[in-house]
Parts: sequence; C-alpha cells; structure tokens
Amino acid sequence: MDEYDWNRPYIEQGRMDLFDAIDRDTARRYGSKVRAAGVSNVDYKMRFGKLASKQSMKDPPSCGRIFPGYVVVRKLGTPEQYETWMPEQVFEELYRRSD
Repeated sequence: MDEYDWNRPYIEQGRMDLFDAIDRDTARRYGSKVRAAGVSNVDYKMRFGKLASKQSMKDPPSCGRIFPGYVVVRKLGTPEQYETWMPEQVFEELYRRSD
C-alpha cells in the first residue's frame, strides 16, 4: 500500500507539471499554459488554509466527499495569476500535458 504524501498539497507552483489548453476559448480565458498537480478537493482545502494569505487562490469547493482533481495555476506570469481546484474529469477535458 502506498503511503500518503503529506507534503503533496503544498507542492510549490514551480514544481508543478506544465499543461497546454486544448481549445482556443480556454486558452483565451485562462492562458494557453497552466501549471497543475494532482490533489483532491480536501487537499486543496488544506492548501488554501495555509497559502491563501500569501498568494491569489480561488475558494475551495465544499468537501462532503473526497474527489480526485488538480490544483491549477492559471494566467501564468501575469498580474492576474491565481490558483484554483478542478475535478479530474473537467481538467482532463480542458488540458493536456506539455511536451
């Protein structure tokens, strides 16, 4: 059995993988590239509690159940850069790993 990585929710933005927006509308609205890392909605809530006072972040989703997903850094390198959380299925419909 794999052990839980307690530091995973707090991965630094620069260590997150780079992804490309699949469609033009997503690229136009949020940037053509994003950084992202797999974290659950509960992990993002913990991340938000620790880091929201230091960086721009969208509020975490409700956490009645645990869902897989991604912490996503959008509008990279701009003054509007922010983090959000997205469910796995939604993220995978909008982004693909950069080569």
